[in-house]
Amino acid sequence: MRNNLKKELKSVFDVPPPTRKNQFLSQLNYPKTSRMDFIISQLGYIRKRTWILSMLLFIGILDGLYFYKVSNSFIWVVSSILPFISLSSISEIVKSTTYNMKELEMSCKYNFLQICLVRLGVLGATNFMLLIGILILFVGKTDYSFIRLGLYITTPYLLNCYGSLYVINRLKTRMIMYVCCGVTAFVSVLNTLLTIQINEIYTEMYWLFWPMSFIILLLLSAREIVKLIRKMEELQWNLSLTA
Repeated sequence: MRNNLKKELKSVFDVPPPTRKNQFLSQLNYPKTSRMDFIISQLGYIRKRTWILSMLLFIGILDGLYFYKVSNSFIWVVSSILPFISLSSISEIVKSTTYNMKELEMSCKYNFLQICLVRLGVLGATNFMLLIGILILFVGKTDYSFIRLGLYITTPYLLNCYGSLYVINRLKTRMIMYVCCGVTAFVSVLNTLLTIQINEIYTEMYWLFWPMSFIILLLLSAREIVKLIRKMEELQWNLSLTA
């Protein structure tokens, strides 16, 4: 019912496309930024602590592999820390909401939606390379295969992605970052408790649990990302009605 009402409102209050927009903009004397320049510029707006946290995690794992033997305990420690990397990325998405900059960014040439998509892409690619790098470090250090080890390490990470995106899509408050911190802490503790309470969690007995959980969480996270994009598009449309 609510979605139908939104569609009807859009049809009634449909904003006509601007005429001679490109000609008008070409006459303005302002710095013109290409799309690639825009993407590169967003790297500077991602807080340094995000990059530092990822670097410290990678160095810590490299140090641990050099001095200690890889065991199930080492694997669950790594998988329990990775959700905090996800939290660091999520903080870049909610930064505009936290500092009340959402409306201003929606009115820019590259609006709030484009900014979030670029940052999601950059941080997603960085986290993906970090995960691949961690898995490569583990190769030859354990009896688990590359894919199996990847499932063990990335499933808690995906659980935190889904939980944080679920919160972002349903809460409208400046304190949303603290809620995401709570979700991350819960995921990390849950992963630790499961590993401690179920000694066979990394054995053949629970093999089906990991790929099924990974696929389900991947699909749920993708659905929440789609919802987030649609939500941003609706906010941009609502703002245009007041222009």
